[in-house]
Amino acid sequence: MTTAGEDDVALVLGAYAAWERGDIDAAVAHMHPEIVWIEPDEFPMGGERRGPAAVAEYLRASRESWREMRSQRRASVAGGDVVVIHHVEGTLLDGTANAVDVADVFTVRDGVVVRMAATLDLEAPFR
Repeated sequence: MTTAGEDDVALVLGAYAAWERGDIDAAVAHMHPEIVWIEPDEFPMGGERRGPAAVAEYLRASRESWREMRSQRRASVAGGDVVVIHHVEGTLLDGTANAVDVADVFTVRDGVVVRMAATLDLEAPFR
């Protein structure tokens, strides 16, 4: 079993920072060619994606859906993975105020993200 370390946490948080500033190419730069990325079905664009191109398309659409937003994240290691509790709030393109909290669980191997699964249950990754 691989256990995530400080370098893995920094890699994941760097991807969030890239997403926040709209640099999607940098956000997916350290993803495995066969990455599996799963967003909650409750999300407007929820579901599973495979490969960096599909993840980039999702991240781009997700970022562009906000007129203005603030993103806060807190990372820790649980079960050998990097877990990020991500809070995003702001105004969507249609003028609607929105806020969401999600737990994103990243599996990192040899400096690349091989899987990300998100859940709205913020405690699930720690059970």
